[in-house]
Amino acid sequence: MSEPKVDTIAFKKRVASLQKKLGEQELNGADSILIIIGSTDDENPYQKSTIIHNWLLGYEFPATALFITKESVIFVTSAGKAKYINGLKSNSLQVWTRSKDVEHNKKLFDDLVAEIKKSSKVGILTKDKYQGKFINEWDPIWNGVKDSLDLVDVGAGISQALEIKDEDELKKLKAASKISSNFMDFFQNQMVNIVDDELNTTNNQLSEKVENKIDDEKYLNSMKKGVVADLDINQLDWCYTPIVQSGGKYDLKPSAQSNDDPLHGGVIVASLGVRYKSYCSNISRTFLIDPTPEIEKNYDFLLQVEKKVLQALKPGSTGSQVYNEVLKFIRSERPELENNFTRNVGWAIGLEFRDSSFVLNAKNERVIHDKSTFDITIGFQNINNSSAKDPKSKVYSLLLSETVKLQNKEVTILTDYTKNRSDVSFYFKDDTENVKKEVADLGDGERPKREASSTAPHTNSKILKSKLRTETKNHDENEEQRRNQIQKELHEKRQREGLQRFSDTNASDPNERKVVFKKYESYVRETQIPNSVKDLKIRVDHRTNTIIIPISGRPVPFHINAYKNGSKNEEGEYTYLRLNFNSPGVGGNTSKKEEIPYEDDPKKEFVRSLTLRSKDNDHMNEVFKEISDLKKESTKRETERKAMADVVAQAKLVEAKPGRLRRLDNVFVRPSVDTKRVPGSLSIHENGLRYQSPLKTDSKIDVLFSNIKHLFFQPSKDELYVIIHVNLKTPLIIGKKKTFDVQFYREASDVSIDETNGNRRGHRRYGDEDELEQEQEERRRKAALDKEFRRFGELIAESSNGLLDLDIPFRELGFSGVPFRASAFLMPTRDCLVQLVDPPFLVVTLEEIEVAHLERVQFGLKNFDLVFVFKDFKKPVVHINTIPMEVLEDIKSWLTDVDIPFSESTINLNWLTIMKTLQADPKQFFLDGGWSFLAGGSDEEQSSEEEEESEFEASDEDPSDEDVDSAEDYSDGGGGDDSGSDFDESEEEEEGEDWDEMDKKAARDDARSSYD
Repeated sequence: MSEPKVDTIAFKKRVASLQKKLGEQELNGADSILIIIGSTDDENPYQKSTIIHNWLLGYEFPATALFITKESVIFVTSAGKAKYINGLKSNSLQVWTRSKDVEHNKKLFDDLVAEIKKSSKVGILTKDKYQGKFINEWDPIWNGVKDSLDLVDVGAGISQALEIKDEDELKKLKAASKISSNFMDFFQNQMVNIVDDELNTTNNQLSEKVENKIDDEKYLNSMKKGVVADLDINQLDWCYTPIVQSGGKYDLKPSAQSNDDPLHGGVIVASLGVRYKSYCSNISRTFLIDPTPEIEKNYDFLLQVEKKVLQALKPGSTGSQVYNEVLKFIRSERPELENNFTRNVGWAIGLEFRDSSFVLNAKNERVIHDKSTFDITIGFQNINNSSAKDPKSKVYSLLLSETVKLQNKEVTILTDYTKNRSDVSFYFKDDTENVKKEVADLGDGERPKREASSTAPHTNSKILKSKLRTETKNHDENEEQRRNQIQKELHEKRQREGLQRFSDTNASDPNERKVVFKKYESYVRETQIPNSVKDLKIRVDHRTNTIIIPISGRPVPFHINAYKNGSKNEEGEYTYLRLNFNSPGVGGNTSKKEEIPYEDDPKKEFVRSLTLRSKDNDHMNEVFKEISDLKKESTKRETERKAMADVVAQAKLVEAKPGRLRRLDNVFVRPSVDTKRVPGSLSIHENGLRYQSPLKTDSKIDVLFSNIKHLFFQPSKDELYVIIHVNLKTPLIIGKKKTFDVQFYREASDVSIDETNGNRRGHRRYGDEDELEQEQEERRRKAALDKEFRRFGELIAESSNGLLDLDIPFRELGFSGVPFRASAFLMPTRDCLVQLVDPPFLVVTLEEIEVAHLERVQFGLKNFDLVFVFKDFKKPVVHINTIPMEVLEDIKSWLTDVDIPFSESTINLNWLTIMKTLQADPKQFFLDGGWSFLAGGSDEEQSSEEEEESEFEASDEDPSDEDVDSAEDYSDGGGGDDSGSDFDESEEEEEGEDWDEMDKKAARDDARSSYD
């Protein structure tokens, strides 16, 4: 604990208020006050004498006498304590110092008695009892004179003096109350875990666990931010041992104690109070575990009673008026609970936990004043629970306690911990049971049905909407004209946005793209250089990543970041070591980088290279190896740093109360946190999600709602999995790798076991009469699984308080393509284009797309490619290759519908070169027409090979699906169908027919089909 420091201003102010009351009836006419304290009594810290010391001095000074009159104040204490009080000395305040001399100490007591005898009436605290050496020396002298003095008890008057609190006292009370609320929250979490996990823990054991938490410095320091920044954790203590009561045995008095019965999950009453700098607080809560409607009704009424108490608590009222007004309310609303109601509704609280002279009961006529503080305690004890089957739940009690302050005629609750019934009631039946019940309600009557056949043509094909060829042709032409017009407007809009975005007024500061010098440092002082350099040999200091080279007889350090590369040669008996350093104009340093390893300045001179020669071949070989290894390590660290640059530490997950926890069990996660593939549980908390692995408690993934960019639900229709997928704003580190996507899934079917009869599917007897029933059961089970996951996804969206919205892919708009290395089925959603089945996942946010470009769109090819360019030009473009040509028109329509401008070309463009040109000068790029070169270049590109070799070179990394110009070009290819030509000689001959002949032939085919 820090050294005691007496607040001089507070002492003078408070002692003056006592001196002013001397001689008045409030102190029973006493014209002086005598306070004698012996040794500290830890069993009873609330004696009025101790309270007076804490109020005046801020601390208890044991073995001290204090005598107060209207004109003077006298302290009699030891030399060790006197040094803290000497600062108070004045003409009216004396400090008499005791010593080890018995005669000297006796004389001090005799002189004090002489001062006491000058008073006509001396005020003392008759109920206070102390022991110790000081009292043993004082009692003989006091017993010899007290009968000749007029002594009166001033306990009630002292209580009234302490009732009104100043701002400093209210601040300490507020801090104590907040800490009590935090401990009550800790108790609630522990209690719920015990009940939920059915642990064998007694009431007393739980009480001790809460009591011992006050010694946890880490926990106490974590409370500083929410309480007071200058919180002194060494001045925290319990007002009393925390009380935990359950199982039908309740005592609502403040002197109650926890028993050794097991904690019973019915009605649990908890009370605790923390002292901070000797100022007390108190809080009690009743927690309801699976309560009956009757208990809920009575608890709601208890909240109404507390509200009534707070309304009646006002300056000018007496304690009896407050109690009688509340009792009258109970008699009028719930008279059957009157006999169960507590015999008081609280008491004054402050330095003294329970001021016995100011209890709010039916007999106390003391007036309440502004700036006073109270502990409001109300409850109903031993109420019979007729509907309970458990013997321990036949009787229950309800209790609420709050620490409040009365200031400016308003009551403020300082222990602001939740007490609403919804917050203190816990229902431990698994929340997922409700979902499962709803799923079970599907029954046989709600099995998936096929759509009516009348709607099938409209959902599967646009062509079948019209029977006549001319009508279809006209419709397609109108649709294409409309789409072209929209695309023209979209391109013009992008051009305007680009010019506005990179205009002189809006363009980013060129200094933002200016390279910066990455600073590094080897040594701050010369004394930090290792002693091993005294031999004037080249050394490598791994501790500071430095190469130390002897130059002109002095060691010169070169940081590894300054080193570029080197070489070693042996000529005769000498070994030559050449070291090259980074400097302007050196190859590899001329490109524009965000960071450069030197400070570019024309006034500076650089060492470009050094060559060292030595006959010590072994040493030079060892040094060169050390330098090479050090450079590799440095490069590796820098690469890892840049890779993790966008990883941001998440805020802490605020866990939900276990009784209100919503959880989805038996789900797998990708990427996995464990080496083994085992299902875990996904739970929704206050500000995010948590996936918990069953293997280890620390194997978990926390995802905050604020870090989720997109939330997807993908049903199991035509898939192996049902999926809840989250796409993140900033990546997480999972298994030492960063990821932007976290997926929770469950397999939609078991391919080996038939759950209906336990037979292996591989041995199913096809043609059996129950085969249809098995297929229907499989569809019903998939539908139930989809419903369960979709419901949980909606709960996630609801819990995010509007931050998230559940997005579902449109399978009917999907198409196959190759976004990475393998073919996948991509599906649009409302906001994205996604591929969520196989990793690596693809999530493209449509809002972030600048333009889309369709490549290799020409007659004769079976596939084309799609490229997305983002509005953030620093992001690499996204390629989706090998998309079937059959969905080209559908993709064009979809891009138009989501307001994305697109263009076409017959070849693949070199996007790396394009994006470099764009990033170098985006303003000039848009002044030169922006993306218009994409829309206008397709005809010119196929005119000649020379035109294809333009500034934007064609590059096709996956040409296997293009038609082959000659067998020699791809003589080693072979294999796939797409690598060959898409049409043969007979098709070329058919191309000779004109359109009129083709129309006539098609009409004849239509006529034949109608006869058929």
